[in-house]
Amino acid sequence: MSDKILIPFSGGVNSTYSLYRWLTETDAEVVVRNGVDRFESDDFNAKEFDRIQKISKFLKKEYRDFDLELGEFPKEYVKEQIPIRPGFKKGKYDIGALRPRYAGYISWCFETGADGISIGICVENTATQGYEVSRRKSGIENIGVDIYLGGVRELVPVPIGDNFNYNEIANTMIGRFEQYEFLPKELKSICSSSRHNPDYRDGRENAYWRTYQKFVDEGKTGRDFDMYCAKHGSYGPWRHEADPETYMYRGRNEDGKLPYLIYE
Repeated sequence: MSDKILIPFSGGVNSTYSLYRWLTETDAEVVVRNGVDRFESDDFNAKEFDRIQKISKFLKKEYRDFDLELGEFPKEYVKEQIPIRPGFKKGKYDIGALRPRYAGYISWCFETGADGISIGICVENTATQGYEVSRRKSGIENIGVDIYLGGVRELVPVPIGDNFNYNEIANTMIGRFEQYEFLPKELKSICSSSRHNPDYRDGRENAYWRTYQKFVDEGKTGRDFDMYCAKHGSYGPWRHEADPETYMYRGRNEDGKLPYLIYE
């Protein structure tokens, strides 16, 4: 296990879960960095900043201190569409959104002297080839740090190079609603309330939370909901079921909505 861990932090469920675990389950020195995604709106980024401040204040008060810096990613965002997975013909993915992030991750590792980094990848991210492309193209595997993924249940580094098998990793990853239920109630409140934005991603966030609440009302768990989404979205353990001819982001329809979520 790494002695000094870097956690790129947005204040979302996945990065909050990772930060909480590294603070409470390890003695590692924790350094936290945030960079602004320039493809998001000013309003979105302002809400993210507020969320980060609230979460950090709570964690430092209740658990232990850590180094936090807010800043810019060192590379400009340039839209770059690629197939959502290798050989897929219909769905596209904006890999350009990740390039500034990974440039930042590498710079931050050198700046902080971290020997490990926890990247916010969980089961829903396996719908795309975003991490697979980024790990190979960014050079992050070549800088001598351990790489942890937020959705891997154990705090152990993932393999790199040809030893990394995304389908194997995807089979056992956890999702953000299982992560959400793992958090103390104060963090749950910050993470959930701040994400409720009817315009964000064409209402997709509200649809996720609305459908999750239906599962909870029926006595089911966040794990149940994550796996329901993974099955219907053809990712995680069902990644192999995606049709290369027709598959789009998380199994969405032509209208951009995910048919297995409740939008109204």
